[in-house]
Amino acid sequence: MTNKQTGLEHVNVGGDADINVSQEIYHEPNKLADKIGVVAQAGSTVNIGTFNYNQIIQKAKQAGSLLNLPQTNVTLFAGRDDDLKRVHELLQKNQRVAVSAFVKGMGGVGKSELALQYSLRHLLTDYSGGICWLRGNEGTLTTQLQDFVEVQIGETMPDGLDSGEKLAGHCWRRLSERVEGQMLVVLDDVKDYGDVEPFLPPLNGKFRVLATTRLGFGNAMQQYTLDALVLVAAADLLRSFLPEADPRRGNEEAIENLCTWLGRLPLAIELVGRYLALPNQLDTGISEILQRLQGECMVQLSEITDEERKLLPKNLNVAASFFLSWQELSPLAQRLACLLGLFALAPIPWTLVETSMLTETEKEQFFWQGWKGARGELLNLHLLQRTKQGVYELHQLLREYFQFQLKQHPEWLSLRKQVVVTLLKISRQIPHTPTLKDIAKITPVIPHLEMISREMLDDIPKPEDDLFWVFDGIARFYKGLELFYKGQELYRLAEEPYQRGLTWIIKILGVDNLSVAYILNNLAELYREKAKYSEAKPLFLRSLAIKEQQLGSEHLDVANSLNNLGLLYYLQENYEEAESHYLRSLQIRERQLGENNLYVANSLNNLAELYRVQGKYDKAKPRYLRSLEISEQEIGADHIHVATILNNLGLLYYLQENYGEAESLLLQSLKIRKLQLGLEHPNVADSLFSLAKLYYTQRCPEALQFIQRTIQIYKQKLGTEHPTTQNALRLLQIIRVANKPSFPIEFLLNMKPSTQ
Repeated sequence: MTNKQTGLEHVNVGGDADINVSQEIYHEPNKLADKIGVVAQAGSTVNIGTFNYNQIIQKAKQAGSLLNLPQTNVTLFAGRDDDLKRVHELLQKNQRVAVSAFVKGMGGVGKSELALQYSLRHLLTDYSGGICWLRGNEGTLTTQLQDFVEVQIGETMPDGLDSGEKLAGHCWRRLSERVEGQMLVVLDDVKDYGDVEPFLPPLNGKFRVLATTRLGFGNAMQQYTLDALVLVAAADLLRSFLPEADPRRGNEEAIENLCTWLGRLPLAIELVGRYLALPNQLDTGISEILQRLQGECMVQLSEITDEERKLLPKNLNVAASFFLSWQELSPLAQRLACLLGLFALAPIPWTLVETSMLTETEKEQFFWQGWKGARGELLNLHLLQRTKQGVYELHQLLREYFQFQLKQHPEWLSLRKQVVVTLLKISRQIPHTPTLKDIAKITPVIPHLEMISREMLDDIPKPEDDLFWVFDGIARFYKGLELFYKGQELYRLAEEPYQRGLTWIIKILGVDNLSVAYILNNLAELYREKAKYSEAKPLFLRSLAIKEQQLGSEHLDVANSLNNLGLLYYLQENYEEAESHYLRSLQIRERQLGENNLYVANSLNNLAELYRVQGKYDKAKPRYLRSLEISEQEIGADHIHVATILNNLGLLYYLQENYGEAESLLLQSLKIRKLQLGLEHPNVADSLFSLAKLYYTQRCPEALQFIQRTIQIYKQKLGTEHPTTQNALRLLQIIRVANKPSFPIEFLLNMKPSTQ
């Protein structure tokens, strides 16, 4: 059983996550650079009718419009003038319009591209406020909206936004106040109207909402049904892929027959068009392609099972166009496509794919060059889209088709396991106190970890060791994210994988399995951090009981549970129980790890804290100093764990009236925390709180400034009712009414920082 002690501490003493989502550009020979409307050579300008795409964006930004439009990968957008006009008419009469496909569940008709083209064509004339593009299929609408406001306006969220609805409401209010003119809000690929309805902008005339969906919203929004292309436009699209001098362009009857058979769907036509443009297909006639689609492609598809049929488009002719391109791929490219289909329907960092594809031996032998060639095949056939440097994405229908092909692949089981192993490795590396840098690295991986936790649990090679990490990594990410972003929405996102993981672990491994103990412990930690002590305690106790039963009373994981229970008792001011648990944890750690280990340092710090709040300064000081010595030796002087000890030791010197030494240590702690965690983290507020106490005692004017900033952060991150926030509010009252210190030191020393 893998030792999971690094996943069970309330203080992070581990290293940063080593997750590289770095990047290289694939240079397509006929690059569609910022393209709309036509195929463009690299470096050339691209026009939409008489408009230059780059100029539109530039002019809009210069005018103060707020924008986050995605890139487009179409080569020609034609035949949709009437649709664009009708959508615009509906948006002038209705504040919310949904564009859906003309057959329930139909994809590939061009809904997202229509929304993007509409946005671009009306940006300068009708939506001077800008365009806010939100992905409706990711379940993080409020986080996306908050990012939009913070990036575009440069504001952080205020206090009290303790629900997704409140957060969204504030964002829309700020945008209403900020923008001049109307703003278009695009909700792309919404699965369920009920999931987005609470977060929609107000009907105040400032916003127009354009949603795309495969399912329709009934009467919830004004509907516009998008049909397939008209035949003339479909034929024009197909011709656009053929060279100007290609004689096949003039074969109108064959082109129309082919487009009709493909259902006049842009995705299918583009795939076939790119196939016809391949150098080895320049002599292939249009009628010949149609015969192949109707013949061998359909024969292959007719032999599939009912279960496999569920992975294919409802229109099998569209699936046949996929099959045509599939046959053109090399075995390596087919294997890559199967592997890509295993990732979530979200942007895919190429480093994830590369790690999943290559063994260490293959990396040493430069096999990655062959994989780049395979990726080029997919890009050239439009089976894969490059969204930005080092990041790629699949159309939903193509992802489903690749999953269908995966089931036919001889290595399908090993490919599934390769993806799972890659993502599990990342999940294990997510730190318990992630920095802003960590958050940025991990964010693109989370949709894929979520996908494993919902669709691929059976593919985990060693459930006994690894099932826990699938859920724990996701929860730790959201716990960390909550420290930088506001609202209870992220807290619930952290709680959910723990609860779901607990259900699955009990189902798969049994109620007394060690993984149950680990996930109970970490869920209890989440409750403790939210001051839900009554909910945390029984989970901690159950976790400890399982560990003692399975591992014995001297195991390090038992020491971790004892330490965490000690912290809970400390926060409940049950100091006798806290000391008993802390001492027992320390004894186990010293016996198992020696006296110079980080976990020993953690126990010493926690004991010192306990003695400090009880006024036992002679017991506290040597333990702080020893904890600091071990930590600086093991992890360096600039680690956030060192900052915690410096803060606590500084408070001790403050209580001993050694103000000069106290100020030096507290400022050093604050500097490290700001550097490692940013300006808005609760640990930064802890340092500010400590300095406010010191400056109050010394009657320094900075005390008021520091406690006000402390309260601002605590309210945002912990909520107004959290005990730590309430302590800070009490100190603020004291500072405001007192001309000199008039409260006993004993009152101030019982104000505990949020995380120690």
